[in-house]
Amino acid sequence: MLSKNQPSLGLRLFIKLFKDELVSAAYHGILGRAPDEAGAIAHATALDGSGNLAETLRILSHSDELAVQLPYENILERRKSAHLAYLQSFPHVTTSTRKILVMGNCQAHTLARLIDAMLGGCKTTAIELLPEAMNRLKEGEEHLSQLMGESDLILVHPHGEALPIIKRNYPEAFKRTRMVPRITSSAFHPDIDYVEDSQGKHVLGPLGAYQSAIAFFGWQNALSIAETLNLFCEDVYDSLGYFAYPTVSRELLLKEGELTGLPLDRLIDHWSTRGCWMYSMNHPKLFPLADVARTILEQEGFETIPGVEEFVEDEMIFEGVWPIYPEVAKRMGLPGHYLFKRPTDPGLKRMPVQMLGLGQFVEESFATFSKYQKHELTCRRLTAKRYEALKSRLPDIGRARAVPGANADTVSGDTTALPRQQSPYAGLPDYQFWRRAIEQLPMVDVNPVSRVRFGLNRETRVATAGSCFAQHISRTLQKNGFGYYVTEGGKHLSHDEASKRQYGVFSARYGNLYTARQLLQLFDRAYGKFFPQDTNWVRADGRLVDPFRPQIEVDGFDDLASLERSRSDHFVFVREMFETLDVFVFTLGLTEAWRNKRDGAVFPLAPGVVADGMRDEDYEFVNFDVNDVIADMHAFIEKLHQINRHAKIILTVSPVPLIATYENQHVLVSNTYSKAVLRAAAGEIARRNPACDYFPSFEIITGNYNKGAYFEKDLRSITASGVEHVMRLFLSNYAGDAFADDAANVLEPSTDLEIEKELSYVNEIMCDEEAIDPLRKQ
Repeated sequence: MLSKNQPSLGLRLFIKLFKDELVSAAYHGILGRAPDEAGAIAHATALDGSGNLAETLRILSHSDELAVQLPYENILERRKSAHLAYLQSFPHVTTSTRKILVMGNCQAHTLARLIDAMLGGCKTTAIELLPEAMNRLKEGEEHLSQLMGESDLILVHPHGEALPIIKRNYPEAFKRTRMVPRITSSAFHPDIDYVEDSQGKHVLGPLGAYQSAIAFFGWQNALSIAETLNLFCEDVYDSLGYFAYPTVSRELLLKEGELTGLPLDRLIDHWSTRGCWMYSMNHPKLFPLADVARTILEQEGFETIPGVEEFVEDEMIFEGVWPIYPEVAKRMGLPGHYLFKRPTDPGLKRMPVQMLGLGQFVEESFATFSKYQKHELTCRRLTAKRYEALKSRLPDIGRARAVPGANADTVSGDTTALPRQQSPYAGLPDYQFWRRAIEQLPMVDVNPVSRVRFGLNRETRVATAGSCFAQHISRTLQKNGFGYYVTEGGKHLSHDEASKRQYGVFSARYGNLYTARQLLQLFDRAYGKFFPQDTNWVRADGRLVDPFRPQIEVDGFDDLASLERSRSDHFVFVREMFETLDVFVFTLGLTEAWRNKRDGAVFPLAPGVVADGMRDEDYEFVNFDVNDVIADMHAFIEKLHQINRHAKIILTVSPVPLIATYENQHVLVSNTYSKAVLRAAAGEIARRNPACDYFPSFEIITGNYNKGAYFEKDLRSITASGVEHVMRLFLSNYAGDAFADDAANVLEPSTDLEIEKELSYVNEIMCDEEAIDPLRKQ
């Protein structure tokens, strides 16, 4: 009895009689030529023995000859058809009969291949919406219309006019159309940009259309190659906002997800656990696209094959691959280097991968730019003010640090390192030198804020919490017409009564939050994640107080029910604040605290200070260390971003010394420990989290440059001039210099807004044949 995989007797007889003609037809159909003698004999013999024509088709479609003759997409399509024919010769192998059309940027091809794999080989077509394809779409070209009409599902990137055209010209197909997000991110490669000629076309360099903004900046400003290489350093990256790109890129990608109905926050977090997930700003690695494809298919009710994406060819790997610069990588906790991978022809897979060191890359970039006159080339981002500011520093950064005589010949062999410098400190900005930044300046002009990661405007909702010193920020914002955000304001009370009950002191009525643990537990209590055993404390007069807000009601509460009503109402306002704020300013005040031994609840005051009858065996003293503070703040930031992913955080450390210490040591020693822990933790938290910034109020007040002038006679209270210095620098750095002269002036946009505008433009650029992919397409 014949196996189900074998052809029928009649078909076997037919193949036996006409095997030579079948082999000849296969050669002509796949390779476009007559078979050579050896090939004809080999395939005819195989057919004579097995009668398996599908196997012959599969072998021919994977030949090296086909790879040389045909464009890459045609190869894939022929191989796919032959392979499906081969699979379908086995009855136990199920292949999907669904037809899916994917239209969009260069990612459409990879998405189509992933969908093929996940659905077991459905009929999936990818169309890159280049100008020619867009014209076909607009004009209703017959083949494209038929393809859309036959497709069970149409996936489209939200690019340009594609969706409106489909909705208007193909209403039936539009019902089966879903948007799919474009996965773009400049987080890992903030230096990539496009350079355009006078015709608006992308200039092609050593990595195709991808150019280095810094390299182009150096060329345009007549720097030598060696001088330009000196711009590839942390100080320049910081001044150009490169360390802000992760935050802005994430925000834009989240917006793309919202637009397409596919939440991306959890996916982005998952991708980030695997390190870098982009080859360049708009070419993702395979696994992010696989997650997107699988999520969309499952949303549409398709059953997908698990794990099959591991075996799909990653076509993007043939394109140019940009490195993560070491200084950028360090901020992200990733390895970095200065090795650039050239684009490679996928038809020449046996060719070695070609890598360029930074020196050779800049040399070839200069050679590309030098084919044009300077006025003929433009890079959009170079018009931003941060690049104009960098231009004024060129004598220090570029020329002073350059090696005399450095030129293309001396640097072309460089692979990873920058050229040697006369001194690593030569050309650094003034703020990095004590004499220039401290000694030679009047006290009031000392400004330890070198840069900020984001800005404030009059619409920004700024919420505050923390120690007593945090209250200065809220008052300053209100005084200068900025958006101090208060959700629990006591509008039902007179001004005096509201102030007496601590309404408006902070954004919600939580009182002082001296420690990071208090802040974290406030969040958990407000969202029903933590229920402390201490629900109330009893004062000497029999009145009740809230253990976590012991000072908000000077008269105390009549009974537990009124206290719990107040707390419940308070949590509503706390949740509203966290979910809708734009910027959260938190002032770290203390490391010493008291907590309940049973559940770990931490209080703003020691039990017994405001209540009677507290048992010592129920409570304990704790002095948090750096790791405690970092862990608590990271946990809080993660939870905050789960309910408000756009939130930004400014951390400060209170300069006010401890009023007392419970440690058995001198209060000065305890104060030094506490402030050192908080300052170290705040710096580490800001370094690890691009949505977080550190503002040096502690340094402004306690710095020895002011010789103690910012402390009152008790050496603890802060003078009005000290507060004014802190607040002036806070507003001038975060809200622009114009605030002091005219509160009605419109503030300049922050670096984040500039970057967002740049990246939004880049997101709309298609990887067109001429620009991005000169090797893959023919």
